[in-house]
Amino acid sequence: MKHRNFLLALIVSLIFMFTSCVSKDNKGNDLSNDVSSNKKLSDKREKKPIGEPYEVGITPDDYNMDYDTSRLKSLDEKKSKYYPKDGVKGLYFNTYAIANPKTYDKIINLLDSTKLNSVVIDIKDDWGNITCEFKTDNEDIKYATSKVIDVEKFIKDMHSKGIYVIGRITTFKDSVITKKHPEWGFTLKDGSLWTNANGEAFMNPFMDEVRKYDLEIAELAAKSGFDEIQFDYIRFAEGFETFQGELNYPMGRWQDLKMKDGEKRIDAITSFVKDAREMLQAYDMPCGIDVFGYAMQVGRAEGIGQDFKEMANEADVMSSMIYPSHWSSFSFDLEKPDLEPYELVRRYLKEEQKEFKEINHKPKSRPWIQDFTASWIGQGNYMEYDAGAVQAQVDAIYDSGQDEFLIWNSSAEYTEGVKY
Repeated sequence: MKHRNFLLALIVSLIFMFTSCVSKDNKGNDLSNDVSSNKKLSDKREKKPIGEPYEVGITPDDYNMDYDTSRLKSLDEKKSKYYPKDGVKGLYFNTYAIANPKTYDKIINLLDSTKLNSVVIDIKDDWGNITCEFKTDNEDIKYATSKVIDVEKFIKDMHSKGIYVIGRITTFKDSVITKKHPEWGFTLKDGSLWTNANGEAFMNPFMDEVRKYDLEIAELAAKSGFDEIQFDYIRFAEGFETFQGELNYPMGRWQDLKMKDGEKRIDAITSFVKDAREMLQAYDMPCGIDVFGYAMQVGRAEGIGQDFKEMANEADVMSSMIYPSHWSSFSFDLEKPDLEPYELVRRYLKEEQKEFKEINHKPKSRPWIQDFTASWIGQGNYMEYDAGAVQAQVDAIYDSGQDEFLIWNSSAEYTEGVKY
């Protein structure tokens, strides 16, 4: 009897095991044929490394200290179809010059007849005027707008010629919006707005309202069809560290941080570049920045809040202003730099390339060079910048293994006969 009961129990167990191995869906259909296909799908998924399980509430990416969602796209992935295959070779096209038919035609002829393939125009000029009328409900942007050009028509015309269009924003130097919002600037003890010797005001980079204002302008520009946004004057005023004690201004989120004031300024400026790049990435828009060439030599300028490597590390494009006329005597061992445009540019780029090798995210180097004569630096220290002098700077860029540059003339009056 005991043997019979044991045999019966064994048979029942075997039947149960067999039927449980046959998977059924919620309608009772046999899914056993899908076992192999499910295995193939699971094999394609990334397997979690063998080891300790992840903690609840922490995603795998939190374990990667270098993970940065703002770096999901490289410069190459953000380039528009108008990005020149042989590199950006551009010039500054003063927005007011664009509105002058005679000057406009002259620049267009220059673009048509040379290897120049890009233009930089002001979205927000050196005084703070927004030169393009954007569709916005932002009353501050409306206040600062002085429509100079029809930006969408201009971009369309440039694109029809295959011209790459870069929009320049004068970031923290702004004498327009600070009239409406003096609290956005720096005030003196008597409550008046601080301005420099040229009567120019600077906005306070520590303030979220200020940062948001510039970023919203950049976002509107991105939506309007620009190929790239370039931020200039991403800094505090020159010599800020020498007169900051005379000023009243809030430090916002940096107020209570245990850092020296100079370090706070550097963090504020560097983080703005990062914020700008992150915002523009949503539009597949490269983020470019302008800095004076001497920023590379100084390295860490706490006064104006610029650290060359930290800023470069956060940008897609770095445009150092390396005008030969802007260097002091014996810079790069050149007694009179303005008289040696080729050597100045070549020696600068050699040093910049060394600096870029030491950062994690190397930006594209696209230096600003000069097409103007700097007579103000004194007789014997300057020369007439003719076609030969401009070409010498271009040659130095190519000889340095680089293929991109921008040419500056504030009034958009460029020398003829340069081969670029």
